[in-house]
Amino acid sequence: SSGINAEWPLRPGNSLFSLPTSTVEKVKCVQLPAPTTKLPREKPIPKPKLPTKWEAFAKSKGILKKKRGRMLYDEVAEEWKPRFGYNKAGGDKEQNWVVEVPGNGDPYKDWLGDKEDKTKEKVAKNEFQRLQNISKQIKVQSESINQTVKQANISTASLGKFQEKSKDEKKAKAKGKHKKFDPVSGNTASEKEKSLALINKIASGGVSVNKEKAANKELGATIKRSREAERENRTNKRRSKMGVKAQTNHFDMKKREVSGPGKERKKRHQI
Repeated sequence: SSGINAEWPLRPGNSLFSLPTSTVEKVKCVQLPAPTTKLPREKPIPKPKLPTKWEAFAKSKGILKKKRGRMLYDEVAEEWKPRFGYNKAGGDKEQNWVVEVPGNGDPYKDWLGDKEDKTKEKVAKNEFQRLQNISKQIKVQSESINQTVKQANISTASLGKFQEKSKDEKKAKAKGKHKKFDPVSGNTASEKEKSLALINKIASGGVSVNKEKAANKELGATIKRSREAERENRTNKRRSKMGVKAQTNHFDMKKREVSGPGKERKKRHQI
C-alpha cells in the first residue's frame, strides 16, 4: 500500500474484531481501513530502459509482437508437441534423417551437419546480441553515474580536492579557459624582461602596424571629441542666456515630461 491510516494506530486492539471480515481459503481475514496518509517513494521513479536493437528496428518498420503458441504440430509424429525444450516438435534426429536438397545444391554435401551448424550460429548470434544489449545498458548507467559524480565535485569550491575518491575515479578538471596573471609584487625581473623584449621588437621593426587603420581610428576619436566639445559649448551658452529661476523651471518641466505617467501611454498610442 502507498499510504497509512492515521487513525488506525490510535485504535485499541479489541476494535480489530469490529472490522469487516471475510473467509479466504478457510482462513478468517480482516479488511483493514483504507489509507488516508500518502507516503513518498523511498527511491526515485526508475527511468525507462533503452530499447534493444531489435525493438528499435521493429518500431521503425511497424512490426508488432505476436505471441506464438507453445504447442506445434509435428508432421512426422502426427501429434502436437512443445515448440521448445524436451520432446519438442521436429527434435527427434532419428525421425528427421531426411533433408530436402535444393535443385542447384551439392548432392555430396552434408546437409544435416549444415543444418546443425546454422542452428548453433543462430544461438551464438542471439547470445552475442543479448550481451551487447546488457553492456549498452551498463555503459549508459555508468556514464550517468560518472556525470553526476563529476558535477558534484565541480560544485564544491575546491573542485573535489578534499573529497574521498573511489578506486578508478579521475581528478575533476574545471572546464573553460584559465588566464594566468603575473604577480603584482615580489620579483620584477620577469616584467623587466618582457618590457625589454617588447621595446627591442618595436625598435627592430618586428611589429607590423597598420598605419591606415591607426590614422582612421585617431581621426574618428578627434571628430568625436570635437562634437562633444561643441555640444557642451551650446549647452553652456543656453544656460548663460537663461536666469537661475528660468533654468530651474525649465529642467523641472523636462523632468515631468519624461517621468509623467501619461508620457509612456502617449508613446504607445503613437507606435
